[in-house]
Amino acid sequence: MKDSTDTTEVINLDLFRSRKQEEKQRKTERIFFHNLVGVYAVIQPGKMVPVDLIDISQEGLAIQVPYQSDRVWPTDSNEVPIRLYFSADSFIEIAVDVKNTRATIDGGVRYLRYGCAVNTEHRAFDAWSKFVGFMHSFSEVSEKDSGNISVGSL
Repeated sequence: MKDSTDTTEVINLDLFRSRKQEEKQRKTERIFFHNLVGVYAVIQPGKMVPVDLIDISQEGLAIQVPYQSDRVWPTDSNEVPIRLYFSADSFIEIAVDVKNTRATIDGGVRYLRYGCAVNTEHRAFDAWSKFVGFMHSFSEVSEKDSGNISVGSL
């Protein structure tokens, strides 16, 4: 006869898999953003600054910049152009509205992190949307190269 006071917790494997997939997606995105895409915010005519792209979705993104008390990153404009460079001279530019700001520490360095909404009416939104879709699909099927295959010539 089973004890009715058994309080063993049932683990939801779907929830566990979903969390692991989300962790993998975020890690893959950060590696991709850090190594393959240059991301810049246009802060005034003729001037842009590099920003770290932290998270993306169809509707928004999170960026961060190193905290500098003497030079606060401008957030007073209604729309901030964000450029994603895929080569030295080709980029797509989207427009975002800064919705929230918070201080954070990442790797022992203090940053200001900005949560932004992407302007869905901007001419590059369709390209942005497809880029986000690609990133999500890529993170689901990408594999880590174990180095077990060498490169040779034919």
